[in-house]
Amino acid sequence: MKQRLQLIIIVTTLVVVGLSSAIYKHYSLGFSFLPSESIRTWTVESAITFTANDGPVEMIFNLPNTSDNIAVLDMSSIDSGYTFELMENQAKWSREQAKGAQKIFFRATVSSLKGGQDLVPSSFKPYARELKEPATTAANNIIAEVEKRLENRTNSPLIKSETIKSETITKAIYLLTALNNTESPDTNVLISEAKFFPTKANLAATVLNKAGIKARPVRGINLVRDQNNASLDTYIEIVDNNKLVLLNPTTAQPESRETFLSWQIDDEPLLDLIGGSGGKVAISILGGRMAAERAAVLHGHQSGSVLIDFSIYSLPIKDQNTFKLLLLIPIGALVVVVLRNLIGIPTSGTFMPILIALVFLQTKLIAGLVLFITVVGVGLVLRSYLSHLNLLLVPRISAVLVFVIIIYVAISVGSHKLGIAGGMQVTFFPMIIISWTIERMSVLWEEEGPRDVFKQGGGSLFAASLIYFAMSNSYLKHLTFSFPELLLVVLAIIIMIGSYSGYRLTELRRFEPLARGE
Repeated sequence: MKQRLQLIIIVTTLVVVGLSSAIYKHYSLGFSFLPSESIRTWTVESAITFTANDGPVEMIFNLPNTSDNIAVLDMSSIDSGYTFELMENQAKWSREQAKGAQKIFFRATVSSLKGGQDLVPSSFKPYARELKEPATTAANNIIAEVEKRLENRTNSPLIKSETIKSETITKAIYLLTALNNTESPDTNVLISEAKFFPTKANLAATVLNKAGIKARPVRGINLVRDQNNASLDTYIEIVDNNKLVLLNPTTAQPESRETFLSWQIDDEPLLDLIGGSGGKVAISILGGRMAAERAAVLHGHQSGSVLIDFSIYSLPIKDQNTFKLLLLIPIGALVVVVLRNLIGIPTSGTFMPILIALVFLQTKLIAGLVLFITVVGVGLVLRSYLSHLNLLLVPRISAVLVFVIIIYVAISVGSHKLGIAGGMQVTFFPMIIISWTIERMSVLWEEEGPRDVFKQGGGSLFAASLIYFAMSNSYLKHLTFSFPELLLVVLAIIIMIGSYSGYRLTELRRFEPLARGE
């Protein structure tokens, strides 16, 4: 009972850890469960031009912000002779000596994230700026008027969306609408104060914060179409129930944050140039598509995800390709366990079918089956002659190994002369494994007869064929490489099958009379 409880705990832990890790990678990092899925991406290129003053130059450029709706996948610089450095939310170019017209390209690849929650980042700070009289009195009058209207509102036509139920959003819409009413004397007083703010949105955010709504101005781009010379639009972000809401200060209506790429927050400068003048930024946007898996990996690297930094994706490409194959071997082991322990199909050796299946991946199934049967068949004939010589084990195995090599050479040369390219692939079969297979089958033939040899040989080829189909399946290949934690689930299944001691499927017919009490 104690052992069974321990087994249940281990299996449950493996399944929970494996599945929860895979689900987390799918929803949080964007890994797809389907191999062919791609996502919409946008290449945002900033062409920065300025004139250098014949001396050292240092330029700092504000970077687009990552949110839970938009991910920055990749950033790169195209420049001439500059030292490029990525800092937190900024990129820095420096050069010891520069003169005349300069041009630098900064390119970022971004994509939308699924299931963005619009959560308020911990770095959020409301935009606070003191108003002077008479602007303070005018702002108080507008706020008091809006609060009075809120108390008496019934289906205001200002609320266009039926989904808007929040008191905070409604109040913000009322305030922004009032600030756009140029017929109001209080609004005109506030507009005259706007010259002391970077933009009117900064002034609006100040009034919203004064009314008790956490707000800040933000500039960015809506990623909806390809654009040249795109401009940064100004919006206001407010906090409502711990979520960010994007408001258009001109229309006083909410905007979607799913395609909004935030670039400047509060008073952040877009470009800070030392040693030059006339800095200009021209932004171009080009849409495209990228494999979801690649986008998820790039996003993980940019966001510093531990699951990506300490995963197979941190290895060189050559090693990643190796693991892409190795991670499929547990699937082959699971097939062998199911066939032997649940169905009752015998195989020649436990893992020989897996090795043969790996060869089939190189030779393809039909060619591999023909080559395997040919090599083993000829080998069994030659091995039968050695039985009459009564050799010791090691010399006998060594002789079989020599036979196998001779068979390989004969098949390769013969197929080459006949123009059959598939015959050359016989060398993919591991010689040691083939030699032991011939020896084991030969011993079985002598002890149990040819029936058991064909039974085990056929079972091995059947298992190898199933493993070949499993390893060739594009969905399994994608799942094992993108979600290697699912191998914990495979391990749990193998452990469960290992604890099963009942009848196998092929034994049910054999013991059927016992079950009937005959």
